[in-house]
Amino acid sequence: MKWNLKIKFAEQALQAGDLDRAIRYCQSGQIRNRNRKLTLVRQLADALLERSQAAISMRRFGVAWEDLDAIANFDVKEFRNELRARKNQLIELTIESADASLVRGEPVCALNCIEFLGQRRVMDWRLNNIKTVSECLNSANRFAAKGQFKKSVAELEKAKTVRPDLPFLADRILAFKTRARQMKKYVTNAKAHALQGKWGDVSLSCEQILHIAPTNQVAFEARRECRARLKKKTRRHMNSTTVHSSKVQCDPANNMNPNTKNVVVEQSLLDRIRPMDYPASGNKFLLWVDGVGGYFVCGSRINSLGQAIDGAKVDIGIQGNLRSHHANFERVEGGHLLEPIGNVSIDGVELDSKVVLKNGQKLSFEGGVELAYCQTHALSKTALLNFVSRHRSVPWADAVILPVTSIILGPNRLNHVYCPTWSESLVLFERAGQWFCRAKQEMEVDGKLVMTETAIGMDSRIAGDDFSLTLEPV
Repeated sequence: MKWNLKIKFAEQALQAGDLDRAIRYCQSGQIRNRNRKLTLVRQLADALLERSQAAISMRRFGVAWEDLDAIANFDVKEFRNELRARKNQLIELTIESADASLVRGEPVCALNCIEFLGQRRVMDWRLNNIKTVSECLNSANRFAAKGQFKKSVAELEKAKTVRPDLPFLADRILAFKTRARQMKKYVTNAKAHALQGKWGDVSLSCEQILHIAPTNQVAFEARRECRARLKKKTRRHMNSTTVHSSKVQCDPANNMNPNTKNVVVEQSLLDRIRPMDYPASGNKFLLWVDGVGGYFVCGSRINSLGQAIDGAKVDIGIQGNLRSHHANFERVEGGHLLEPIGNVSIDGVELDSKVVLKNGQKLSFEGGVELAYCQTHALSKTALLNFVSRHRSVPWADAVILPVTSIILGPNRLNHVYCPTWSESLVLFERAGQWFCRAKQEMEVDGKLVMTETAIGMDSRIAGDDFSLTLEPV
C-alpha cells in the first residue's frame, strides 16, 4: 500500500475513533510526508493519553499499558514527560491493586499483577514482598488441598513473618490446624473400618477426608476401591435374590414356607444399598482438577435443585434449609431458564414465573442459600453456579457446572474452570451422548497416549505435562 493511502486511512480511523487501526497504519512502513505524519502522530498520542487515563480509572491496566507503549514507540519528545508521569502512576496503581488482592486473600490475582510489571522490567522492593507472600499462600492452598496441613501452616507462618498485618492469616492458620486434627481422626477411622471389612464406613471416611482435602489422591483411590467392593457385594445380593425368588415361583407349594422370608429380607437390603451407593445418572459426574478443585457437572436438559436429604430425587442437592424440590434449571438455546418452585429471587427481585438467566446474576433461595450464575466464556453457553453463601452441594464441590456441549479448562480467566498453572487449555465436549476431551498437547487418558482427542468415560483419568484431572460418576 502506498504511503499516502496509509496516512489517509490512518486519519480516517482516527476521526472514527478507531485508535488501534490508526496505530497499525502509522506503524506499517515508511510515510514520506514527515510533517503530515508528525501532525497525525501528535493527534493520535493525545487520543491515546486520554484513553489510557480512562482505562486507568476503570482499573483496566493492560489496556492502559498498551496505549502508553504505543505512544512510546512514536518517540515524540513533547510527550515524554507526560508519558513518564503516566507510567509511574500506572505502576503505583498496579502495585496497590496487587496489595489489595493480597489483603483479600487472592494470591493468584496479586501474582498476575506482579508478573505484569515484571514483563516491563519494573523494580520495586514492595513487589518482592508481595510475591513472597503470594507464593506462600499459593503453596499453602495446594498443600491443604492435598491434606498436607502441617506444610500449609508452615507456609502461612512464613507469610506472617513478612506481612503480619494481613487480617486472615491467624484465622487461616487456626483453621488448617483444626483440619489437621480432623484429618488424623478420619484416617484413623478409615484404617479401623478397613480392618473390620466395613467398606461403606471406609468410603464415608474417605468422603470426609475429601471434603477438607479435595485433591487427596490416597483418599480418592481408597474411595474408588471401596465402591468397587460394595458393587461386588451388591451383585452377590442380586444373584442370591434371583435364585431364591425363582425357586419360590417354580414351587407353588413353597409359597407358604417360612423360609421365603429370607427372600424378602435380602430384597429389602438390596433396595437400601443400591439407591444410596449407586444412583443411576449418566448425565452427572464429578470433575476433580488436581491443584484447582472439584466441580459437580449436571448435564441433563432439566436439572432440579433442592435440599440434600435422604429420598429427595433432585439433581443438585444443597446442604441448606430448602424445599426438597425448590427450583429447576432448564437448558435452552441462549443459556438456561430458572423455574421457581419455592421462594427464589434474582438480584433481590422475587420470581413468580420462569426467567432466562444472565451472566453475573445472584440467585437467592430460602435459608440464606445464594448462588451466582456465571457464563464466563464468550464462545460457550456453559454456565457455572458459584456458591456465594457458605452452603455446598452434595456431593461436595466448589461449583456446579451446567454444560452446554462443552467445558473449557485452562489458564485463561474466562475459562469455565480457571487453572492458573496450566500452559494450554483442555476442552471436554459432548457429542451424541458421549463425552470427549481435546487438547493441543500430548496427553495420557486412562493409561493410553493420545495426540489430539479421544472419548472418555465417567471414571476416566486425564493427565498431561502440567495438568491432571479425574472424572468420577455420581
